[in-house]
Amino acid sequence: AILKERRSSLPQAVSRRISPSFSKMVAKANAKTAMKAGAAKRPTAKRPPAKDKSALKSSSAKKSSSKGFRIRLGILHGKNFDPIPVGTHDRDYPKRLQYMNNTGPNAEGWGGKYHIDVSTGLKIQRLFPDIFEVDLMTGKEITQARLKKNHLNLNFWYDAGVSMLTNDKKHIAEVLRVHRNPECRMWPSWDYYDWILCKPRYMKQCQKAGIPMIDTIYVDNGFDPTKVIKQVQAKGWDKFFVKPAHFSFFGSGALHGKTQDFIDDPSKLHAYAKENKSMKLFLVQPYTLKPNGDVFDEVRNFFIDGEWAYSVYTDGTDYEGVYEEPAGPRKEACKALAQRVYKEVLKAAKWQGKPIKTLLNRIDIGVIPDKSKPKGFRVFLNEIELEMTTWLARYVPFNLCNRMADASVKKSRELLRGLIKAGKQVPDKKKVQELLDILDERLGP
Repeated sequence: AILKERRSSLPQAVSRRISPSFSKMVAKANAKTAMKAGAAKRPTAKRPPAKDKSALKSSSAKKSSSKGFRIRLGILHGKNFDPIPVGTHDRDYPKRLQYMNNTGPNAEGWGGKYHIDVSTGLKIQRLFPDIFEVDLMTGKEITQARLKKNHLNLNFWYDAGVSMLTNDKKHIAEVLRVHRNPECRMWPSWDYYDWILCKPRYMKQCQKAGIPMIDTIYVDNGFDPTKVIKQVQAKGWDKFFVKPAHFSFFGSGALHGKTQDFIDDPSKLHAYAKENKSMKLFLVQPYTLKPNGDVFDEVRNFFIDGEWAYSVYTDGTDYEGVYEEPAGPRKEACKALAQRVYKEVLKAAKWQGKPIKTLLNRIDIGVIPDKSKPKGFRVFLNEIELEMTTWLARYVPFNLCNRMADASVKKSRELLRGLIKAGKQVPDKKKVQELLDILDERLGP
């Protein structure tokens, strides 16, 4: 099964926290729906979070004078594995977007019928029904023509990588064109998106900035088994892991094993090179385990609209070990490192050539017990994700749907203002500007 905790690019994050039954379910779901599964964790019982009083209120101070005209906001969705807390779904959640079959070996979804990406889009519409008309798009509905009809599009899940699961070359090419075509007016912008998807780009930048990471061999021009095994030997690694580094998904194209075994029988490495001959970029890393031999744990730090918002602990081996990271030295250490990493994200994130705070990022920090360290553990960057990732909505201490809807409204205003200021083509520009002025009055600066 091709599973993603979107995206577990560093080899250590692959092939773990996945139960066999869940893997089989996701494999079937991917084949049927071409959607990726991410948080391979069974939810623990948890009460719905308290109502978030910070959610934006739709004001009647100034009514829209555009005679029914609304800003068309596209939402690219498709998560079938990031459910919202029970009882918090929109009463008008579209039947066609519910995952009715979400248990058992033939399930097409996980954790419930209602998921965070669609829920956020519905909340945006409820906040400002006279300002926004939300266009919820499934993967098969994504085309350049459709996105061009919208004034702006936010991608919460279905990207070029997801489309590759369909093995439909025509569809994949179209989704790639959607990403690259500025007339589709989609966030995230292409170069920033590729900075995340092409793992060596952000990894090398972070290493230069002194961010601690797992030691890595970067393969930049195709996988050469003889060369790679020599590099691994020079590093002195007893075991190593290799996987493609661009448009790579959870467990996709991964190979691992003992160094000596590959030396004794290099046929597996040569077969791997043949299977992945179309790939140019690979990451090779040593196995990194806790002192007890288990896979290391992670604390996933989420940033919303440029600010650290929450963090969730995910155990390296215990599938039930998922919960809000409790207060303490580990949380603070992971948060501090994530904030350093986010400064590097801001160097790459741009809209119309101008720096911009991102709508959402997930920065995964690996944690390994280490008695030689003052706090008894060491932390390192394991992954950077953008909006198209698992938000872990059930483990958030506040109503994530409300918070993300608020942030999405503000970000949409900022992105549209940026397009207009840059002189880019925006349909119905004058009417859009009028509604943005009304939104300014309601939201303030």
